[in-house]
Amino acid sequence: MKPLKVIQIGAGGFGQSWLTIVEQYERTELVGVVDLVPENLSKAKEEINLPADRFYSNVDLVLKELEADAALIITPPKTHKDLAIKALQAGLHVLMEKPLAHSIEEAHELMQISAAFNKKIAISQNYRWRAPIRTAKELLQKEMIGEIGYIEYEFRKAIKFGGWRDQYSEILLEDMSIHHFDIVRYLLGKEPLEVYAQSFRPKWSWFAGNPSASVAIQFEDNIRVSYFGSWVSRGRDTSWNGDIRIAGEHGAIEIIDDEVRLYLVENEEVKSEKVELMPVSYSDQMGSLDDFAQAIEKNTIPATSLEDNIKSFQLTCAAIKSAQEEKKVTIFSQGEMIEDAK
Repeated sequence: MKPLKVIQIGAGGFGQSWLTIVEQYERTELVGVVDLVPENLSKAKEEINLPADRFYSNVDLVLKELEADAALIITPPKTHKDLAIKALQAGLHVLMEKPLAHSIEEAHELMQISAAFNKKIAISQNYRWRAPIRTAKELLQKEMIGEIGYIEYEFRKAIKFGGWRDQYSEILLEDMSIHHFDIVRYLLGKEPLEVYAQSFRPKWSWFAGNPSASVAIQFEDNIRVSYFGSWVSRGRDTSWNGDIRIAGEHGAIEIIDDEVRLYLVENEEVKSEKVELMPVSYSDQMGSLDDFAQAIEKNTIPATSLEDNIKSFQLTCAAIKSAQEEKKVTIFSQGEMIEDAK
């Protein structure tokens, strides 16, 4: 296979790390970079080895002038839908950072428009490709703990980003929790039915919006998930994956500090063992890029395709709606959301 020619749209912040990843991955060739901020382009020129005429400040121009196979979109969420549509119209496949859009309405609009194009669209849910998550998934596929009853999920960090994140009204749910909600969907292989969320802003918070939230989710087969997350935590931090306990009829699987332990109940005794992490060929963002490139090469559906990822985004939007309106939200599989009567 010839390398996939990629135009990267957005080179600031997280986009800086993507530049290196696209350059290093053997199945892709970075052919152009575009960003509206001159400082971001200057940094990009220092990081990667591209001719000066491959750096653009105009999206329409780069899509018109450069021959490419795919667009990698690393920009604020409110720009994702329009940029993805422009890339599709230019004949490109699309890989973008999460979340896939700024609202559920924009997400559905993008999905409807994309149906007219025979192109792959995927969202980088890079946490799926991490060894602890893949290891837990393998244990669940082997039914090591039997039927699952519930999941306890905690995420705690004290992070100061600056920039657009500081102004979002529901920053934890909007920008971070989607990773964790997507992990739960991936691990369970099931979909959420209803959600009740409460978000809040501790008085010491440096975010303008709510950086902390508790969320109760009911999944198919009556599996319950209790989630708490905070970006202004105090005390011991978790890893970015969070601390996860999956409880089943025969025991539990724990992911704590990115280590996996298996607990099995035998004759009323609990036996515990640390599980060796399974090897992964590509982790994190490289895993997302590899899955995307292989889907194009083999004409298969990416694991985190638009059609799949909209379900994680739908859960996120339902949690935000629940927190803002202080009501339980029921989620239908076709993407609609309604409020339960109190």
